[in-house]
Amino acid sequence: MSETEILAGESVDRAEPLHEAIYQELRARLSRGAFAPGDSLSLRSLATELGGSVTPVRDAVWRLTAEHALSMGATRRITVPEMDRTGIMELMRARTLLEPEAAARALPFITAEHLQAMTAANDAMNEALRQGDIVGYMSSNHAFHFGLYRACPSNVVVPMIESIWVRFGPFMRLMFPDAVNDLDLSDRHGDALKALEAGDEAGLRAAIAADVQDGLDWMIKRI
Repeated sequence: MSETEILAGESVDRAEPLHEAIYQELRARLSRGAFAPGDSLSLRSLATELGGSVTPVRDAVWRLTAEHALSMGATRRITVPEMDRTGIMELMRARTLLEPEAAARALPFITAEHLQAMTAANDAMNEALRQGDIVGYMSSNHAFHFGLYRACPSNVVVPMIESIWVRFGPFMRLMFPDAVNDLDLSDRHGDALKALEAGDEAGLRAAIAADVQDGLDWMIKRI
């Protein structure tokens, strides 16, 4: 794409400062795969889409550039960064280390409401996969994982995972076309749900680690 289509995400929260709301919305869209690697972004188009002026959008882009989630060339062209095999594997290995730990820390705080929401997200993800709905798939997968991790009252582990997903989300988007045909990522989610219901920390760690590893194994064959 020369200039990416802006996919729907959460609406900008007007209860917080506009520059922060725009930053958080762009961050959320990146983590959900609303943009693909190599996409170009227009400050003016983003400002129109998000209901602000160019200035807070530019501020948000600068912050995301500092986080390596976006890049800005010498001509001020804003793009979603490409990443080589080594970089993708490094991000996935960081996920393998952090996400099972966040899941285990969340386990004592999981309620029936958490389980219901995660089950609904997993069902929605399966349906989106069957329908070829990339937006629904990415959103539901994100909801499943962070519905679990954010039950953990951590100001360290969960923000670290969020920062990884902001960089990795665009690459998950690239996986989707092939995933429709030959990949089922829901089995590990089912294992995680069973472990949560049983209060099985070891089983939960194993299910989340296997989910990430399955994605890594599948991806490195295609990059």
